[in-house]
Amino acid sequence: MMPRKRLHCFGSSCQLTVSATPGEAARLFDLALTELSRIEAKFSVYDAGSVISRVNQAAGTGSSTELDSEARSLFDFVAALWKESNHLFDPTTRLLQDCYDDNGRLKATEQQIKAMVSLVGWNKLQLDSDGAYLPEKGMLIDLNSCIRPYALDTVRKRLVKEGVEHALLELDHDAVTIGKQADGANWLLGLRHPHGRRTAINRVKLNNRGFAMRGDFERRITFDGESFGRGLSPVDGFPVPGMLSVSVIADTCLNACSAASIARLKTEQAAVNWLDRLGLPWMAIDRQLKCHGPLAPK
Repeated sequence: MMPRKRLHCFGSSCQLTVSATPGEAARLFDLALTELSRIEAKFSVYDAGSVISRVNQAAGTGSSTELDSEARSLFDFVAALWKESNHLFDPTTRLLQDCYDDNGRLKATEQQIKAMVSLVGWNKLQLDSDGAYLPEKGMLIDLNSCIRPYALDTVRKRLVKEGVEHALLELDHDAVTIGKQADGANWLLGLRHPHGRRTAINRVKLNNRGFAMRGDFERRITFDGESFGRGLSPVDGFPVPGMLSVSVIADTCLNACSAASIARLKTEQAAVNWLDRLGLPWMAIDRQLKCHGPLAPK
């Protein structure tokens, strides 16, 4: 049997499909929800009591927020992403999102953007034995894009320890699987693309691997008559002229997230070259709505 359960966490619907008897599945669903809820409460920027929220609330006060080993490991991971992306992947750009409305239109003045950019910079975050500290009032960090895949990978590990051999866990634009389906069929994931009808989908295999998509070609920003993704530059606060979306398959969801996040913040050709060098299955949609990569529709 392949029971399926919809859970709610990180402000999104999460679906878990697992091969188990109804009674065992119920226990596994509870285990997954408990772990997802724990990580959300601990790290989500939308939870006022989370580690991230407390770091933000203490910005400019001189008070550090204590970090345990799990939190330090995540901060170290983000710092590695920041370095690998040549400082373009920067969680302190969360502040800049307020310069644009829900439709991606600029609503801030040039002076307001400059003022906010002055508060951006992951390198300003101070990490020491006391914990994490943002030195300037008004600074913000948001690690949600990394926390979601981390949560899925953590649940996947827990399920494997419980003896699960067949499972699919999906949350927003992230997914992980354990093995294949119980009957030997492949886990298939649908990737939407702009070719043909709006519902056009390219199905890809996702067996015992992780998946992440960053960006959304349907929610692009129009700026100076051109289309851009919603990735914002930490240098000037304006949209990065890179891919509208990047999807990657890797051994873990967090590794897929890393590759997709960095590629989306590079210029289009640089992103293609970088993804090709990684050797992972990927698909990217450029600003002219053309698809690139091994997972792109033929």
